[in-house]
Amino acid sequence: MGLADLIEQIIHQLHPFESISSILFFMGFILCTFVQISPIKINPWDILLGWVGERFNSGINKRINEVNDRVNKLEKSIDKHIEKCDIDDWKKKRNYIVNFVNQGVNGARHTKESFENIIALCDEYEEYVKQNPNVHNGVINDSIYAIRTKYQEHLIKADFPEQEMYIHNNRKNAATV
Repeated sequence: MGLADLIEQIIHQLHPFESISSILFFMGFILCTFVQISPIKINPWDILLGWVGERFNSGINKRINEVNDRVNKLEKSIDKHIEKCDIDDWKKKRNYIVNFVNQGVNGARHTKESFENIIALCDEYEEYVKQNPNVHNGVINDSIYAIRTKYQEHLIKADFPEQEMYIHNNRKNAATV
């Protein structure tokens, strides 16, 4: 049974329809149900069901949009808090560097390990400043320079506090022998 036979059977069963326009409408309806128009790719059922779906889901869609708006506001708020925490963290690191120098100026002796830790922190801070052009370095440059210079002096003289303790103990042990 070919397509022509199928159409002929349908036409014979359409005798309740009295006019040609009714027959054409019914044939178009059947055709649209099974075939999408190729170049335009429109399916009337997709349009109709989409419209009905929008009507049924309008309340849900409105609620989803409200939730999305709230989520976006929360994300912005969280981003602001994270940024503030990052800035506060870097300010603390900056203050730690400046305090380290102030302690040295006031006569405190730092161990080699303390110097190595503070120099690593200085490196992190300098990298942060390079990556964030809106951060002004100011006095911290001088502080970092002072730390590096003092560290080099201690390395050359080998007079970190723990080294002096070691030398003192060795002299004491040598004197008792």
